[in-house]
Amino acid sequence: MPSESEENYLRALWKLSGVKDQWITTGKLADRVGVSHPSATRMAGRLGGHGWVEHEPYRGVRLTHSGRALALQTVRRHRILETYISKILGVPWDQVDAEVERLEHAVSDDLVCRMEEALGFPARDPHGSPIPDRDGCLPATAEEIILTEAPIAVELEIVRVIDSGPEVLQWLGERGVTPGSRISIEAREPGGGPLLLISKELDRPIALSGTLARSIEVRSIDL
Repeated sequence: MPSESEENYLRALWKLSGVKDQWITTGKLADRVGVSHPSATRMAGRLGGHGWVEHEPYRGVRLTHSGRALALQTVRRHRILETYISKILGVPWDQVDAEVERLEHAVSDDLVCRMEEALGFPARDPHGSPIPDRDGCLPATAEEIILTEAPIAVELEIVRVIDSGPEVLQWLGERGVTPGSRISIEAREPGGGPLLLISKELDRPIALSGTLARSIEVRSIDL
């Protein structure tokens, strides 16, 4: 079984590489994990020795089939724990990630499955990220689009906020911009500029930077 550090690298690599398990430079992996580039290179060699990644100099790192399966197990555990402490214990969505980082490596898969059952087999975590099932399969997300690509003056439901830090999540939460909220885009500045959002839940329009808007996934509401 992978160590705590190895699990963190595998999860980070899965998030970076996407569905097709693309090659990721060790520099990019290092930045994601928050370590030096030489440390990431050494870890890539360790993971390669276990058969969990392919590692080629000047090309980077890519998950193998077994590495992807382990990464998905880690993602599943993390997201179920986030959901449990959010829904059952009431931990705010901007704090769940830090709390789970302290817990996830000490929790058995059996306990995670029991938490999943107690929650009613949730499909998404508090941030809207899909939760892999026990076979490592992710729920379909075909209807989702990035907020910056959504049409103006169409009712939208916020589905997911991707990899945002606690301060950003707290700011969004205070303004009601959370998964399940319904919004529409009133105006969009050209060239990737800010968007102006309105909704019945907001007491006034909210301006979001283009960068922040690209971290939010939405879907159109069928009226």
